[in-house]
Amino acid sequence: MKKVIIATLVILAIAGTSFGVYKLFFENKGGEEVVKDELYICPMHPQIRSDHPGVCPICNMDLVLKEETDAKAEFDSLKEHENEIGDVTLSPSQQVLANVQTESVSIKEFRSSLEFNGFIKMNETNMRRIATPISGKILTMYINYEGQNVSKGQKVFDIYSPEIYSTQKEYLLALRNLANAKSSGNEMVISQAENLISSTKNRLRLWEVSPEQIQELETSQEVQDYISVYSKYSGVVTKKLVSEGYWAKAGEDIFDLADLSTLWVIASVPESDIGSIRMGQTGKITSVAYPGEVFNAKVNFISPVLDPDSRTLEVRFDVSNRNNRLKPDMYVKADVGSANYQWNIVVPRNAVLRTGKMDMVYIKKGNNVFAPKMVTIGGEKDGYYLITSGLSEGDEIVTSAGFLIDSESQIRTGTSTHNMESMEMEVKGEPKINKDQDAMKDMKK
Repeated sequence: MKKVIIATLVILAIAGTSFGVYKLFFENKGGEEVVKDELYICPMHPQIRSDHPGVCPICNMDLVLKEETDAKAEFDSLKEHENEIGDVTLSPSQQVLANVQTESVSIKEFRSSLEFNGFIKMNETNMRRIATPISGKILTMYINYEGQNVSKGQKVFDIYSPEIYSTQKEYLLALRNLANAKSSGNEMVISQAENLISSTKNRLRLWEVSPEQIQELETSQEVQDYISVYSKYSGVVTKKLVSEGYWAKAGEDIFDLADLSTLWVIASVPESDIGSIRMGQTGKITSVAYPGEVFNAKVNFISPVLDPDSRTLEVRFDVSNRNNRLKPDMYVKADVGSANYQWNIVVPRNAVLRTGKMDMVYIKKGNNVFAPKMVTIGGEKDGYYLITSGLSEGDEIVTSAGFLIDSESQIRTGTSTHNMESMEMEVKGEPKINKDQDAMKDMKK
């Protein structure tokens, strides 16, 4: 009897222990079985995903279990959203680490403008020349180098001339003859003396002897064998053609001057933008030499001929050279504003990823999911793009770390954003294959 009691107690102890183990490991507090969410992926083809073990339909490799934290986040994302290939799931900590910033898309006013490359050129209508009025030898030059400023009325050089000497003597002699004729009272003699003075005086004026110089000659009664030449213009010496001691012919150029108070901007306008340019149109000229400084300009000439090599049209602007800041041959930008404007979706420039084949942005689909979206750019101004298609008002787009998200998308999916148009929906549950990525499709034919 005693042995029966002992055996019964042993059986009861074993049963109690087994029930405790069952309660501990196979039931949770609510009496339900604990099931963990798991995500299995192919190491070679990360786009193949499943919630249970299996093999990859592309390379036949065993699917491997992802880390628990990442797997749970991605598995929740797969259950909550219809994710496509290219979508990226980032945990809140990953978003903070990557400095992901977003903003909602809104419709704004966008004024279009065109910017062209150009260069500064001297205004040819403001170019002048200083020439010698008479043949002779250059004695003294008061302008000694190119780039020197010259003012109107400034003495520029002295020139020796035998003709000047003889004409001055002839003029003084004519003055004495007139005085003698007046004392005689003979009207004919007086008239002849006056005619001689007039012709001699006109000859001196043709040689650019000023009335002040003639008056000085009459007063001093001293004949000089040279005359001083004064500038009729103001400007900058662009060329000095001769030096002191040079024997010049009448009318020969000595200096070239240019007035740089107004200049020309020669801009190259692409063939596609010719229709946006018209005579009298205003523009703004900027240069890297003066960041933030703007010079006002106006279109004064549109070339009638297109450059067949560059496929551009030469457009010329008049620009006021404030404080002589602009220099000939300086490279500039010509911004031609337009009165046309439109209301449309405008996004920051750094939100758009330009691959060369297409333009795209990343939109936020859920709390942790980011998806690529193709867009069409209709214009650019002041760091913003005009988006004509691909986005809707209220979409939340990534404005910072877009390149990092795109890189993560390519690593996870094994695809390039260049092939985004051909992406198919990702799988949930049983693994599925993207037909375009079937490496064995050629062997199945």
